[in-house]
Amino acid sequence: MTRLASDHAHRVVGLYGDPTVSWSILLEAALGTAAPEPEKLRARLAAAIQQHPHLGVVPEIERTSAADLPSLRERFASAPYERADPLVRVAVCAGEPALLVAAHHGALDGLGLLALLGVLLDVPVSSGATGIGAREGGKPFLVSAVQRLAEALFAPPGRIVPDRAAPAAGDVFAARHEPRLRLGAAGFVAAAARATERWNRAHGARAARVVAALGASRRSGAAPEPVHDSAFFRLRLGSGRKDVAAVLAAQPPEPDFPARSSRLARLGTRLLASRLGSTFLVSNLGVVSTGDTVRSLAFYPAASGRSGVAFGAATTGGTTTVTVRARRKDFDAAAVARLLGEFRDAVREQAGPP
Repeated sequence: MTRLASDHAHRVVGLYGDPTVSWSILLEAALGTAAPEPEKLRARLAAAIQQHPHLGVVPEIERTSAADLPSLRERFASAPYERADPLVRVAVCAGEPALLVAAHHGALDGLGLLALLGVLLDVPVSSGATGIGAREGGKPFLVSAVQRLAEALFAPPGRIVPDRAAPAAGDVFAARHEPRLRLGAAGFVAAAARATERWNRAHGARAARVVAALGASRRSGAAPEPVHDSAFFRLRLGSGRKDVAAVLAAQPPEPDFPARSSRLARLGTRLLASRLGSTFLVSNLGVVSTGDTVRSLAFYPAASGRSGVAFGAATTGGTTTVTVRARRKDFDAAAVARLLGEFRDAVREQAGPP
């Protein structure tokens, strides 16, 4: 059963999944109450995995301190999920109460990660995300795959200009807390596109052929379950400031991945990883309700594609937390902090006056 769960998670990523990245998504919750003991967390997680066996084996709950949390976050994000390994990773910080939850994206999507957080804290968790329901892809997978291959070979999406080139593995993370912002998915995509434009201009490059990837759930967040049931959109924004909401309304989601992929297809995806994908990914968990249990939520989606940059957002209580996750070989901590500053400023502009 463990091997089946692992195989299923890796298949879900599909042919579009960059095989050079870990596909680990993370949720960091700063708690307003004392953190649960590791034994209690493990018991709750074991009960959830018994009900949802696609989550694989029960992991050990790690203890950490506030000082060690950044290095643990990096390990949770970059360590590959080997076959038969746990598909979920959990750490608890007691000093400054926090929970760090990570999962293979083939086992859980963003709302699934929220559901798992609720299980661990033993509180109801919900999101205002409405989901896309039964909205179907506009073309067969094979047609889409051929088009993506042609795009990668002849006109790959633009990229966020790297700040450096270093032989470094893993990702870099940054988060900022803002007073609660009222902004939907299209607004966050527009903000990411504007941040890309400004960043590239500062580095002497144009933001041409911008293609935004947008993660979206198929279900509403009213009562999330710890599952993967999501889709994603590829929005061609070009080099101008298009009406992102109109582009999103007219664009069907990408088709579902086939149940199986060939070795040749996986090799092709690996060889073209630097030219496939999108300029950036945006994923917004929406307005999350956790009672008074969680003070803030930092969500870090998977960073792949041309730039290896993912912008995340989540709101709880009176706080919206925006994040950036980027490849360490292209961005150091200072660069990611600057890029996040551009994103935060653009988000504020999109949201308008409070």
